[in-house]
Amino acid sequence: MQLSEYLEVGKKMKTARTNAGMSQRDMAIKLSVSNSAYSNYENGYSEPPAEIIIKFCDVLDITLENLLELKVATPKSPTVKTFADFIYILIDLDRRGLQIKGNTTYSQRENQLMAHLSLDIKNAQLATFIPDWNNTNKKLATGLIDELEYENWLDDILRIFNVTIDEFI
Repeated sequence: MQLSEYLEVGKKMKTARTNAGMSQRDMAIKLSVSNSAYSNYENGYSEPPAEIIIKFCDVLDITLENLLELKVATPKSPTVKTFADFIYILIDLDRRGLQIKGNTTYSQRENQLMAHLSLDIKNAQLATFIPDWNNTNKKLATGLIDELEYENWLDDILRIFNVTIDEFI
């Protein structure tokens, strides 16, 4: 049995097409396939190639997820959009046993709050990250490296540290 049979791709294509008020013939023309080829996709006699399914979605202005009625998981990377998000991450790390120490100072004249955080992580490799990051940011700012080199460096760093936090605590 093919994957499209499990997902009922042809049936879902037919439903989406008819809901859009389009004939099989018109859809076949828009997809640059023969009428019989398109009919075979809808009736489950042949599996439509991924390119056809994607083009089908484009024609009807729908997402692949909506067509297939699937929930596509997004990568679980922390998104910090607010200070509350940042504080939540610190609380989570603290609850896991990562000691976080810090202090703050406020300059009324400059209307600036300075927060200094200290994380007690017993890992020499991780300890070198911040100085390396600062150095790499300086290189980027001064033009010693370009954006692509910076992104490559960052990808390498993220691969190195793609281990659970519990391994560092």
